[in-house]
Amino acid sequence: MSRGPRWASRADLDGVLDHLATEGALVAPVRAEGEVLFRRVPGAAAICRDYVNALVPPKDLLLPSPQRLLGYRLEGGRPALDPPAEERLEPLVLFGVRSCDVAGFVYLDRFLSGQVFGRPDLADTPFRARREALTVLSVVCLAPGPTCMCVCCQGGPALEQGYDWQLTALEEGWLVEIGSEKGERLAERFAAALPAAEPAAVREKEERVRQVVEGFDHFSANRVQTMAGSRLTSTGRLAPAFWERVGERCFECGGCAFVCPTCYCFNVADVGPPCPLDEAATDVPAVPGGRVAGAVEGADGGDGCWERLRLRDCCMLPGFVRQAGGGYPRWTTGERCLTRFFHKLSWQFHARMGALGCTGCGRCTVVCLGGIGIEQVSSEMTAALIGAGRGGAKPAARG
Repeated sequence: MSRGPRWASRADLDGVLDHLATEGALVAPVRAEGEVLFRRVPGAAAICRDYVNALVPPKDLLLPSPQRLLGYRLEGGRPALDPPAEERLEPLVLFGVRSCDVAGFVYLDRFLSGQVFGRPDLADTPFRARREALTVLSVVCLAPGPTCMCVCCQGGPALEQGYDWQLTALEEGWLVEIGSEKGERLAERFAAALPAAEPAAVREKEERVRQVVEGFDHFSANRVQTMAGSRLTSTGRLAPAFWERVGERCFECGGCAFVCPTCYCFNVADVGPPCPLDEAATDVPAVPGGRVAGAVEGADGGDGCWERLRLRDCCMLPGFVRQAGGGYPRWTTGERCLTRFFHKLSWQFHARMGALGCTGCGRCTVVCLGGIGIEQVSSEMTAALIGAGRGGAKPAARG
């Protein structure tokens, strides 16, 4: 199959989207109560087009929270595993997602598919099933917002991989670039609406992207200082006092991780009666597998129906690295900040994951109450490199 670029008029693309929506398979940005959210849409007319990005990334399509992993019953204090119900995932088409979020999908896929370890047998099965059921139609960002930083992190405004279709709005219609066999199959379904693109359309797209990159200062003054940040976090050259100062401004809310397109940390908790997905359920055990107040007390060991859930978690939250034996390797908020930025910027993680842990979406800048979004901290790293605060810490290996 040829993966050459296609062309679509605005009306023809809307017709394709309308057809996908009638199949119940289309997810796209919509505006609801002042926010842009990714939701199923009934047709192209319901899609929000005049937005830069959504505050909440669409990674919930791949990593929902909570997510049921299995169920079991306690009968006379003895566990009996319920046969796992086969989750039937219907194919979904995600339209309108920005390049920074697509780059986040690529990052998640490398880790959760086992590629990073060279061990496909370690793949996260629920994630892989959802990823294979999702077709990604990304839209190139031609007017970034004031907190966007994708040009610093190879997260946009256009990408070379990770999408099934990459669409660019041009003067007379859309250039549609095909990035996968899945995308080619979808294009063949709608071949009449997607003729081959003329070379002039490809040149127009390249020129528009070039103008965005060269004029990025016009859109955003924020930058991720990737070179200095990578050098300093990788070699441990920042004094502990630097991270103490950063940690003092952290509210430990976890917002930075929850809106980050590359963060995948989670906790697993066994929750039991009442049913954890009921509105009345409030109890979560302190440790996975622990008892909760809802369990029936007595010699029977707490009979009832239980569920094991995967829940979103964050390395910035106290207790995330608490160990069963009582160990707690990151006591201070500053130590947890160091760990987060090491994962985002260090050479070690770049080599391991094939990309920075930041795609430049700017969401952490928007949600951080303490003003320690990645662009501000990386700028402070640069200041520490060339001025007071430099040095004072020996290189340390961090996993």
